Amino acid sequence: MEKPIALQIEEVKKELIATINRSNLPAIILDYILKDIYHEIHLVNQSQLVSDMQTYEEAVKNKENEEESAK
Repeated sequence: MEKPIALQIEEVKKELIATINRSNLPAIILDYILKDIYHEIHLVNQSQLVSDMQTYEEAVKNKENEEESAK
């Protein structure tokens, strides 16, 4: 059974917090690092959204074409 997303989220948060605490880096440096990480994640998310939209639109078109062919 796959672990529920809520548990996965909590685990990631705890691991990130533990890593940040162990780093002993000043907040200004952590701010810079986390902004970079956020920016990269955001770009990946946007790319995935575009890909998902294209895949969905192609699936809808294929279904419409199949329905037209069946007539």
